[in-house]
Amino acid sequence: MNQMVINFNRTAAYRCPSCGEIAYGDFSIFELSGSKAVSIQCSCGQSNVMIAPENKNNFVVSLQCIVCDEVHKFTLPFQSLAKKDCIEFACPNVVVGLVFIGRNEAVRNSVLRNEQYIEEVIAACGLEHTGKNGVTMLKALDKIQDLSDNENLYCECGSNMIDVEVRENDLVLECCQCGISITLSADTIRNSDFSHLEKLILKRKK
Repeated sequence: MNQMVINFNRTAAYRCPSCGEIAYGDFSIFELSGSKAVSIQCSCGQSNVMIAPENKNNFVVSLQCIVCDEVHKFTLPFQSLAKKDCIEFACPNVVVGLVFIGRNEAVRNSVLRNEQYIEEVIAACGLEHTGKNGVTMLKALDKIQDLSDNENLYCECGSNMIDVEVRENDLVLECCQCGISITLSADTIRNSDFSHLEKLILKRKK
């Protein structure tokens, strides 16, 4: 007689908003009993995804979004965690997978598919050379475009003709009139309130 083996171990994966790497962590469903929560932390130590009981039927999954910098909270039904191979949660503002929870192999396969999708989007934007910083650079370009559209991106000389060069680990903004430039690293973009900037002025270093 064959015995059915039930696996209560689960894996969670997410892209760290601080270092840009994919973080993986394992936990048991039993760790979420009662009021206990599970925290999966990136190896850089700067971010984590939290899974905590919401009520007797649901858990709440919370993490900072690498795309929009907001802290998102998602409802994870217990039945889904127990029965589904992988549950994926995406940024509600930009449809990009943020966190994946389920059985290890299924989670890793879902992460791989999501990364391939992101790479296709990045390549379509001409940013295929940006590696792990691709999502960060897409976010930065979207913000820069928004500032420019609202006339909140300009140089101290008065010109709003700003050239943008995207490189693997940073981007350079340069005034087309006077040549003043500033360099923003991917780490700066990720670890600051860049997405909440209301104005960006290019100024000459003193």
